[in-house]
Amino acid sequence: MSAARGSRECIKTVAFLLAFFAVIGYGFFLTFKESSFSSQDYVVIAPIDDVNRISNTLVERHICDNASFAKFVLKILTFGGIIVKVGEYELPDNVSVWDAIHIMATGKSVLHKFCIPEGFPVVRVLRKLRENKFLQGDITKIPEEGSLMPDTYCFTYPMTRQKIIDMAQASMKQFLDKEWQKRSPLCTLKNPQEVLTLASIIEKETNIMHDAVAGMYLNRLRIDMKLQACPTVIYAMVRGEKFAREPTYKEVKIDNPYNTFVYKGLPPTPISNPGRKAILGVLHPKESPWLFMYYDKSMSKPAFAKDYAEHRKNIARIRQIPLSKIR
Repeated sequence: MSAARGSRECIKTVAFLLAFFAVIGYGFFLTFKESSFSSQDYVVIAPIDDVNRISNTLVERHICDNASFAKFVLKILTFGGIIVKVGEYELPDNVSVWDAIHIMATGKSVLHKFCIPEGFPVVRVLRKLRENKFLQGDITKIPEEGSLMPDTYCFTYPMTRQKIIDMAQASMKQFLDKEWQKRSPLCTLKNPQEVLTLASIIEKETNIMHDAVAGMYLNRLRIDMKLQACPTVIYAMVRGEKFAREPTYKEVKIDNPYNTFVYKGLPPTPISNPGRKAILGVLHPKESPWLFMYYDKSMSKPAFAKDYAEHRKNIARIRQIPLSKIR
């Protein structure tokens, strides 16, 4: 009787061990097997995500078939010091549970870039920010025109839209404060804000010879001559929105404080966010006798003139039209 009982106990033990190792083996199989995950979108682990939420994410993204099993693996790996971190992760197609968790435990979140082009007005920057699906939150404080440094800003999840604005403003302030102290005596503007305003006009006028264009405009300001800059007319009409043509003769006469064909001096604020080269051009202008400039995107460089008669000749020559047709 005791021998039979011992035999049964032995069989139970063997069966238990076989079942145990089968479960362990199946667990390893599930942990390391390829999944049906498709890397069309990044996998996001939010700051509020706990083991339960992460487990559900693994199931929802078809990395694991069972949330309880995913939770079990996460807890085992956490015990071993492998902890999933907040971030946005790019996982390969058919990634296994094991590899997915290890990748998300590195904390190496996807690096995104947000670009503010030189000369981009605030209204268009805000639109780009709102359309960027990788940024979070609302814009809580609208930035002033000219206060954002054009640059490429790198970020990882989670990053807010307002934080990008704050970074761009801090970058502009730091650069402008530093360079203002090193300005040339030829820069006769009163303060950094005036520098931004003139640089914003030049940024919209041309992408070359910023110092020469700055020198011409400063010459005009010095003799109390109107700047007569077409970009200021456009800004007066559309406040930074796209405008695909030059203003007409009638539009140039609109009564608006930003219209430098009507009002003398600088406009009330910048008309765009100028880049570093335009700002440095204003702070270190080229000394010259020029008071007029003609330039379009097809030209290799602007054509400058000392007086209006010479300016008219430049226009007639470049456009290849009779001088009599130039107003």
